[in-house]
Amino acid sequence: MIMVSDILCRHWVTLCTILLFAIKLGPRKNFRNTETRYFWLTVWSTLILVIEDIIEGLCALEPSLRFFRILLSVIGYTMRSVAALSLLLVVINRRKSRFIYWIPALITLATSCTAFFSDIAFGFDNDYVFYRGPLGYVAFAVPILYAIMLLWVVFRDFYERSNIERLIVPTSAIFCLSCSLLDSMYGGIRLNEAFIISGVLFYLILYSNDNRKDALTGLLNRQAYYDDCIFYNRSIEAAASIDMNGLKDLNDSFGHEAGDKALTTIGECMMKASGEKTLVYRLGGDEFLILFLHSDEKVISDVVKKVNEDVTAAGYNISTGYAVRGSDDSIDDVVRESDRLMYQAKAEYYRSKGTEQRAGHYQVPAT
Repeated sequence: MIMVSDILCRHWVTLCTILLFAIKLGPRKNFRNTETRYFWLTVWSTLILVIEDIIEGLCALEPSLRFFRILLSVIGYTMRSVAALSLLLVVINRRKSRFIYWIPALITLATSCTAFFSDIAFGFDNDYVFYRGPLGYVAFAVPILYAIMLLWVVFRDFYERSNIERLIVPTSAIFCLSCSLLDSMYGGIRLNEAFIISGVLFYLILYSNDNRKDALTGLLNRQAYYDDCIFYNRSIEAAASIDMNGLKDLNDSFGHEAGDKALTTIGECMMKASGEKTLVYRLGGDEFLILFLHSDEKVISDVVKKVNEDVTAAGYNISTGYAVRGSDDSIDDVVRESDRLMYQAKAEYYRSKGTEQRAGHYQVPAT
């Protein structure tokens, strides 16, 4: 009984964190869908690790339970790799190739299973004392590999796209990496704790990033625009204002669902045309904005032209205007000028259409 209470105390912080994280995940079934499943994978794999450690500790007291101790060790080593993998899968964009990342975890499983007939991975001596074989460090090398891959993915895909919170993910990866090294050298449960804590932090940063997104289009929202104007103040060199023409007519004639589809399509065209040095926003209604970081005027002009062409090809119409920041201009000055040019283009559009043609004549693009 003392043994059980000692083991529970050893895992108490991890168990409480798992419980609280599960409570938070429970009602958010639609939160990022795929990512939520991998957060649950982190929860379940870490919980299995805790249960495995508790039961394996009890089996260590009785030599007749040697088979079950091996089985539990195989499960534990495999779940360590799965828990590390779940954190990596949360941030991987190429969803169609995610199955490839399971290969190292399967290698851990195969290597650990050799303990049933060999001590090449691990085994027990005549006194039932555990020892690690030549391949015993595979179970620690794989989580280390996943942590390194996580660092690489973060710096490749996310480092330039967010604010200071970008440091959370690589720091969590380094946290897991160091815990895996410590556990391989000294034993312990540090990696279990690192997995669940990192999962919580990943969730928080993704959830906070979602609060910066427009629910309809997935673009950044007005609050994100305000934040980014402060954070990227010195890097913003131009702005492009974009406004849809005929949204009210489209809503009146075909319903708001048609209008929502139009706005979503425009957002997709903007994201497709924009590059890594752009920040794309829906400020509200049919108002869109692109901020350009460290971009020359040709790049800016090409992006605006591409957006216009793609939106037109999709069957909709927009008015655009862009302005390049002068040495003495504030961001507000640049946005005001891009707005002025956009509204000038918009007025010209409606003049060319004629006021009598403005209402009730919008054609929904063929699907």
